[in-house]
Amino acid sequence: MSRRLSIFAKGNVDVKDSLLWSRVDGKVQWNGLGEALRTSHPGVIARVKHETAVGFASMTLPGFSAPDVPAFLRDRVPPLAAHPLDQQHRTALFDATQGAKHDAVVLSLQADAMNARLRHRPTGFTFLAEDLAAWPAAQRALVLRECESLGFSSVDDSMAALERLLDAIDEHLGAPVLIYNLCPVQPGERVHSWLGAGDATTLRLQRFDLALAELSTQRSFSIVDVQRLSATHGAGRLKVDHVHFTAQGWRLIAEEVVRILAEHGLLDGGAP
Repeated sequence: MSRRLSIFAKGNVDVKDSLLWSRVDGKVQWNGLGEALRTSHPGVIARVKHETAVGFASMTLPGFSAPDVPAFLRDRVPPLAAHPLDQQHRTALFDATQGAKHDAVVLSLQADAMNARLRHRPTGFTFLAEDLAAWPAAQRALVLRECESLGFSSVDDSMAALERLLDAIDEHLGAPVLIYNLCPVQPGERVHSWLGAGDATTLRLQRFDLALAELSTQRSFSIVDVQRLSATHGAGRLKVDHVHFTAQGWRLIAEEVVRILAEHGLLDGGAP
């Protein structure tokens, strides 16, 4: 008898490529969580509902309404492939109209640590200007004249927003939460002094990882320890850059998710 598992995953390339699939040049390199389950729990079938993420603070929580996209931006921002403008503050995580009860929720630090947002000055609307450098020059100039850069989320602001999200999940869903941390190792990077480096990506990722570990001493959630997996199995052969992994790296992350789900008792009832 099979066991069906419903997982809501909110994150970007780390979540999508490890749990759904990873393609390189149009070829599937890793086939997601189902592949990992077929090996260890062949009686379990996972349905993964995936949404991209802008950051914890951008998720509209129950009791609040997602802000409307200002007409100025709607008319001038080009289509954003991974983060559509009208979806950046919306989520189906708490959408009871879908009738879905999630067995587990998967989140990630990646969006908060890697995404720098803009704010539309006249309305206060915040958004991720995905691939801004590739926008048509005229559209980019028009938007930037009315917007200011918020830069990257601070660690403190990110953790505060995450706590609010965890509160909402506890109250409305009661589902276990798994959160991907980050591996700060950049293949080929050989820096031995960070003097003057400021908010270098490697240092920022380390700060977010440490903050998540500290938060986990106070709140009940599971860390999908991407940093530990990379250190144990070798970041040099598992990673492509700060956020992309090889097929073997995605497989190891998915297997770690399976291990945690099993420890939560969510895989019971499938074939041994």
